[in-house]
Amino acid sequence: MSDLTPHERFLLEKTEIAIKDGLQLEHWRRDPNRKIDLHEVNLNRPYKLQNKAWGYFADVTINNQELTALGCLQEVEFGKIDAPNPEELLQDFVLNHFLNSAHWTYPDGHPGGFTFEQLLYRAADGTIGRYSPAEKPVIRDWPEIGTKYQWSLFTVFLHDFVLKLGPITQHLKEAATLVQHPDFIHIGTNPKPGYKYEVAFGYPFIDFAPIPNNFGFGPGKFNWAIKTFSFLLRDNNEIRCDMDFVAGARPKKVFDFGKGIPCPLYGTSDALEKLTFGLKKSQPFHNFMDLNMATQHGRVHQALMEGSAKVFAEWLAKSRA
Repeated sequence: MSDLTPHERFLLEKTEIAIKDGLQLEHWRRDPNRKIDLHEVNLNRPYKLQNKAWGYFADVTINNQELTALGCLQEVEFGKIDAPNPEELLQDFVLNHFLNSAHWTYPDGHPGGFTFEQLLYRAADGTIGRYSPAEKPVIRDWPEIGTKYQWSLFTVFLHDFVLKLGPITQHLKEAATLVQHPDFIHIGTNPKPGYKYEVAFGYPFIDFAPIPNNFGFGPGKFNWAIKTFSFLLRDNNEIRCDMDFVAGARPKKVFDFGKGIPCPLYGTSDALEKLTFGLKKSQPFHNFMDLNMATQHGRVHQALMEGSAKVFAEWLAKSRA
């Protein structure tokens, strides 16, 4: 495609980097022997779906460099399939409906879930293309990735990025740009004891913030990152969704107000360590704040699961009608 804008060329370059780094992260994530330092976190919100969440620290190797990482691991009870051919139904929903149906409006009028804007793609023959306006709001079905497309780039708008400070609730407009790639799709039988089927997908993040923000580590502010969803079908046809997010390098700032301006939180804690000649260590505060960032990520995706579980139940009822 010869008429790419400078911004599209920038996105194209970032996409290729994200795929290369993301595939290394995906290989590490699926390694049963990987080592992570888990810390159970409290999402501190009322939820209907049974769930567990952990923040974690880890070291990962990307391009032969050992780098620090921050992650969030979640387990969510998603529902049950009470119908014939549960494996087929789960695969159909996850790969063809889950993300594109993951949006709703709450009683207070605020939108929830995810909405999308498709940007660029690399077709199976290697050509780069731009999505038309009519194609932008709906991302590709996953079975098309690896067949019709080598990859597809899209922006996700996160409607449940909500901060609560005492009585104040702030709905923030946040977004990230992600890549669909076939090597993040995993379908198989007997993934672990008690489970008979797995349908999983994920995506790497590109290092770009579609909506500028003042976070030092947040949507669009990762050097590299991936997010994965693994839907696991139990022998009794109950479904658990395991979500994993890993990003890095570990945060150097909580808030980023520009080059040369220290983070008011990490800058203060680091200065305090120097002033006390190391008696007051800064690292425990870094760990505490990093885990709070992982917790916020967990809240956004627990809200996604809460709404999507209702969508799934309605979809399943229609499929049996």
